[in-house]
Amino acid sequence: MRLLCPTVVGRAAELDLLGRLVPAAARGTGGTVFLTGSAGMGKTRLARAVQQQADELGLVVLRGRAVPSVQFRPLTEALLGAVRRGVAPDPAGLGPYRSAIAGLVPEWGLPRSPDLDGHPVVLAEAVLRLLVGVAGDRGCLLVLEDLHDADADTLMIVDYLADNIADQPVLLLGTMRPGHECTALAYAAEQRRSASVLALSPLDPAAVRLMAAGCLGVAPAEVPQAALDRVVRSSDGVPFYVEELLSDMVTNAMLISAGEGEADGGPASSDAVASPVPAAVRAGVTDRARRLSVAAQRLLMVAAVCSQPCPGPVLGAGAGLDASGLRIVLREVTGADLLTVDSRTGRYAFPHALVADAVRDSALPEELAEASRSAAEAIERTCAGLPEEWCVLAGRLWEDAGEDERAATLFHRAGRRAADQGAVRTAVTLLERGLRLATRGAGSHPETGLIVEALLEMLVASGEVTRARRLSAQVDRHVAAAQRAAVHLRVARAAVAAGQWDAGRRELAEVRELTGPDAGTALTAATDVVAARLAVADDDAYRLRRAEELARRALRTAGAGPLPDLACEALAVLGVCARVDDLGRADELFARGLAVAERYGLTLWRIRFLFHLGAHAAIRYADPAGLVEARDTASDAGAVITALDGDAELAVLQTCRGEYEPAARRALHCEQVAHRLGLDELRLIALGLRICVAAHRGRRDEVTELLAAYDGSGGRHCDFTAALQGFGLAVCSLLEEDHARAYAEMTEAVALESNRPPEYLSLNHGLHLLLTVLAGTAGWAQYDSLALSARGQAGWNRLFMAVAGAVLAGRGGDHDLADRMMAEFDQVAAAYPLGRHLGLRLAAEAAVEDGWGRPGPWLRLAEQHFHAAGVPRVADACRALLRRAGERAPQRRHGADRIPAVLRQAGVTVREYEVLALLVDRMTNQQIGERLFVSPRTVETHVTRLLAKTGLADRTALADHARSVTARTGDPGREPAERGSAR
Repeated sequence: MRLLCPTVVGRAAELDLLGRLVPAAARGTGGTVFLTGSAGMGKTRLARAVQQQADELGLVVLRGRAVPSVQFRPLTEALLGAVRRGVAPDPAGLGPYRSAIAGLVPEWGLPRSPDLDGHPVVLAEAVLRLLVGVAGDRGCLLVLEDLHDADADTLMIVDYLADNIADQPVLLLGTMRPGHECTALAYAAEQRRSASVLALSPLDPAAVRLMAAGCLGVAPAEVPQAALDRVVRSSDGVPFYVEELLSDMVTNAMLISAGEGEADGGPASSDAVASPVPAAVRAGVTDRARRLSVAAQRLLMVAAVCSQPCPGPVLGAGAGLDASGLRIVLREVTGADLLTVDSRTGRYAFPHALVADAVRDSALPEELAEASRSAAEAIERTCAGLPEEWCVLAGRLWEDAGEDERAATLFHRAGRRAADQGAVRTAVTLLERGLRLATRGAGSHPETGLIVEALLEMLVASGEVTRARRLSAQVDRHVAAAQRAAVHLRVARAAVAAGQWDAGRRELAEVRELTGPDAGTALTAATDVVAARLAVADDDAYRLRRAEELARRALRTAGAGPLPDLACEALAVLGVCARVDDLGRADELFARGLAVAERYGLTLWRIRFLFHLGAHAAIRYADPAGLVEARDTASDAGAVITALDGDAELAVLQTCRGEYEPAARRALHCEQVAHRLGLDELRLIALGLRICVAAHRGRRDEVTELLAAYDGSGGRHCDFTAALQGFGLAVCSLLEEDHARAYAEMTEAVALESNRPPEYLSLNHGLHLLLTVLAGTAGWAQYDSLALSARGQAGWNRLFMAVAGAVLAGRGGDHDLADRMMAEFDQVAAAYPLGRHLGLRLAAEAAVEDGWGRPGPWLRLAEQHFHAAGVPRVADACRALLRRAGERAPQRRHGADRIPAVLRQAGVTVREYEVLALLVDRMTNQQIGERLFVSPRTVETHVTRLLAKTGLADRTALADHARSVTARTGDPGREPAERGSAR
């Protein structure tokens, strides 16, 4: 007879915390709590009390339990429960993440994400989104038990959920034993303030009395003192021990529970209390087991070495029982409360882990090894194909039996399966275990080379290139030369993908040394492709020629194979090389690659080529259609990372097209998701794009704030910094009419780009050419050089190139050519509102000075645009230039609401406030006049009036006052509404 306490005793503080978190999740504020404690400490009973509260409050409750041999077991169990109960959302609502979660919810029948292997954290985001969908407006409690048995990928997802669940209506409750990897995870999350850890301690004697009374169904005062003393002394305050000791006393007639004794229902103490009893619960369990038949003890030993719930036929086969004998033995062990059966799954398990420990502790090492061998053989006989967890379990049992070679084979198979399910970290763990066993003996395991290749693939997928290189160096002695070459080639690919060029070259040299002239065609083509990618990254003048020769040779070999994957990779390299000089030729090569990918069903390559083609159309013609198609295709295929790349490219295009609100939203979304996925470079690029959007709107304070975050995150080392410097900051300076600053920023941007890989297509060079032409430091030679390059085919560059050409022609007296260049400008600039009007403003100033073109109409268009856009300094410059050209300038009373109340009350005008703002930088009257397009005498007049209106003594005091006002109100050249939106 097993006694159970009907209530949770001695956990008031824990229940209080969890009692507050459950309703908070229902209101939309989630959290994570980890319960940790040794076996029997009451973690499960506390979790069940929380589940009951969540049920009563109407939350959706999902539950899963980890077992040692199953990848994602607790998550799959929980999510399948949601599908089974009809509370899971429509998978279509998960967007690109729906295929990432395919392995966890097989009932949906979705294809796996092509991005999943490279970024397993995508799966974690998919789980989070699915949980949020399950929660809806009710809230969700996710209970994950026995996380100490969870695989590495499950723990990674749990860690991710802990960091990202606080603002979602989901409460995560995990249970674990101390001393495992998951415990370090839990406390690390607590240090980050992402979770709370509740360490369950033993019950004190008063709580043991309450629990004993609950088990016996009596008041605390009615528990016999002799029985209580023994329970307190022997249980060590562990709730499971309390129940086991009391159950043992009742079973052995040492104690009679309520209803079995005297009329008043109280328990009665018998003379047996004074007789010898087991000193600890383990001894009690062992004593019960010894009372069973030999066959039942043999079955218990098989169950104990398996250490996880198993079907009866597996246990029976391991114990050597036929069907009828199995039924008799199962009744015997369940009647003794040593095994329990789950009616839903039909699997048998120990009622508690401590019972299994006791059975194992009672056996000799030889007995455990023999039981492990019998269990492994039984699993291989009864579980055809060794599906799911049985492969890992059988491998562990063969290892325990001392059969390293058989165990290595099974861990290799299990690692491959984990990789196919997207469990990259688990696959690494299993394959490492298999490799250790395969190389432990004196002989050579026949699968060692295959295990190494699979392990390298997973290390590369998880981004652990350095670890992969170390592995390749260690295993050379275990595999044949051909296999070693394949190993080093895989590491070379990984190094190239990670930008570790020197490492890639060393690995490729090793491949060539191992293969010599007798390499097979496939290996030769693969080597050529990697060599081509390395050549692209070289820094000499002939790198592209070498890359093209290698890629073409690989393409010929791949076509004869056929080897479609290699053909796609070769065409991608050729396209990258071609677009340095000709986007049209690059498009032809990418289109060929797309055709190959579609012919052979290579989903990821198809997406990549669509992306390249769409990006080129956007760059050349400001046409978003191809990018949108590529982005949507990536999303449909579950290629989350490629879809995010598409979002970033679309944000660039929308910025060029003046679609600032959608560009800012897209860039922010990209930044947030990249941050959650741990894609640091993409996160910085997205943050840089937000800076560019703010810069194109002339919002200097927002630019400054975001730039500080960019620099603080290591942005200065990001490849996007050159684009940010030119496409962003220089444009912002132009909108402030600070041409000297814009020139310096653009010059720095172009210098930074001189070290970029050639596949980078810059949008800086058109504006850089125009600024250098206006400054007199560039001429037709620089124009022609840009016009002949692929950069000159980009629409954003072409519009500024056209203005530069018009300025050069007008300056040289060729007014017809200048007019033709401006006509070309009109045609190209139609898609770029800011570029068009900025070009008109810059062209008009040169036209006024050199006497060509139609500066009056150009300036009126530009002035109207910048006035409406809230960019007052450019609008002011346009009006000043109109007056210089002898044209009538529009009269604007723009900016009065920007003046702080204290200055407005003193009668400070818009122009005086602009002068005051420039005094912050200690500018001279001459410098202020140049900035505002007024004479130094006029500036002096404004300064005199400011002194009179503010009551300050001198210019220095006025400058200090200006600095104080600016610090309180932000940039005085900014509309208040803009400052508010930036915040």
